[in-house]
Amino acid sequence: MGRSKKYERSDIVRKAMDLFWRDGFHGTSTQTLVESMAVNRFSLYAEFGNKQNLYEAALQLYAQEVVDQHFRALESEDAGLPQIEAMFSGFAAAAGEPGSELGCFMCNCATERGAEDPGSQVFVHAHVARISAALSNALNHAREDGDIRPEVDTVQEGQFLATLLLGFFVLLRAKVDPAVVRSSAQAALAHLQRLATPPA
Repeated sequence: MGRSKKYERSDIVRKAMDLFWRDGFHGTSTQTLVESMAVNRFSLYAEFGNKQNLYEAALQLYAQEVVDQHFRALESEDAGLPQIEAMFSGFAAAAGEPGSELGCFMCNCATERGAEDPGSQVFVHAHVARISAALSNALNHAREDGDIRPEVDTVQEGQFLATLLLGFFVLLRAKVDPAVVRSSAQAALAHLQRLATPPA
């Protein structure tokens, strides 16, 4: 009989997510992974094959847990302007708080590996599409409820707001003054209010 595993795959992926999120793909060596997870190199390769596969498993977990937590409200049938405003206000309030310097794992992946790794591109493109669609969904409901003007292009606006939001995380990762992020979030909130105002 083979030896039973002394680790849980989910625990390894979760620890890997934290390491890759903090230090990046290139900044996290296989030795660091082995030491942090208290598993041997053979077990790590037997379970995942290589570092790339573990990285992609970590990205998948991030999408399932962290992204779900922050954006599920925008994907619901009850989503509208209040949910969008709450999201921007929440991220602005968190700017500069401990942990905010980590940024977004998907955004970090985009800037570090998006140009060189097709596997990373798949996750990044899916992430951008999901955030854009979630924002468009909330805007669609806002339009149906009469909270924004009927001529507003909700797809275009969703993409614009997603681009702005993801840019926040890149700035936080680069340790730009959090006041810049907070100011930009206020501008985004003002933009949302203008969508509800008939043009002069």
